[in-house]
Amino acid sequence: MNLFTKLGCYLIGWNPEILKDCGEASHRTLKRYVSAIVILTIIWGSIGYCVADRYIDFSSLFPKLVTSAVFIIIVICIERFIILKVGKLGSAGVFRMILAILMAILGSAIFDQIFFRQDIEMEMKAVRTEQSLKETTHRLSFLDADIKRTTYLIDSVGQANVALYERIAKQPTIAATNVSRTSQEKGVDENGKPIIEHTSTFTTNRVPNPLIAQTEANQHALDIYQKQLETYQAQKLTVNDEVQKEFKKAKIGFLEELKALISILSKETVALFFYIFLFAFLTMIELLIVSSRNSKQQCDYDLIVEHQLSIKEETLKKAKNNLLNKEH
Repeated sequence: MNLFTKLGCYLIGWNPEILKDCGEASHRTLKRYVSAIVILTIIWGSIGYCVADRYIDFSSLFPKLVTSAVFIIIVICIERFIILKVGKLGSAGVFRMILAILMAILGSAIFDQIFFRQDIEMEMKAVRTEQSLKETTHRLSFLDADIKRTTYLIDSVGQANVALYERIAKQPTIAATNVSRTSQEKGVDENGKPIIEHTSTFTTNRVPNPLIAQTEANQHALDIYQKQLETYQAQKLTVNDEVQKEFKKAKIGFLEELKALISILSKETVALFFYIFLFAFLTMIELLIVSSRNSKQQCDYDLIVEHQLSIKEETLKKAKNNLLNKEH
């Protein structure tokens, strides 16, 4: 048995010792299975590499190759599930057909996003432009609300200050009365306690109107509100540029590209035809092993395995019957 045959047996899970006693039909079946798995590993290895490079965003080569290897191992395990099934496939074949359709949908979607990359980028530009316009409008609405609120505060405080200035102009100073108390002893009473006489002195002075301090506080608040207003107005002028920069830096995700691809397929008949063609192609490839496994004519390798299974079942039945007879 040559090295290729041993590697093929290891790949699909066959026992090379059993294959030694098989004829040409089994060897040809082995080659068909290996060829189908090689085709699938190339396709899904490429898909895994593209996913790692485009969507997982691995920078180095090693993790990309690891991701590709993981996809390949998964595909080999799935195909082994069918190849190593003893007897008719039954529900396992139906399950594999459904899985083949799902895998073909996923594979064709990824491949189409690669083939239609330039078209998707053009579509994404239009989508991103629309999204940036919505985001710009959303932020401008908040800034307009802040500008309106700040302007209202400036007008309110400014009107209050005008009224205060008018009152101050009429009465720049006010009279302030100071009270000073003095105590003086005026002798003693009949009990010998000193008699204290308290005297209050009132003096009136002119002091600046206290409303002046209120106007200064209001002016300080007006300065703060004015700076806030200038900040909001400056942000309003640059909000569009900021949103554009944010959208340019943002990476395009798988779902965004998928939506763009669906939009392209709904608009372009040629693109839809190509997607259907690619989907059918991948589905047929996925079902290569299932179709070979479902053929009515079995190779002698499968016949030997089924024969060994039937012998083992008969042996176990006889052993069980002998044990039951001994017990009775």
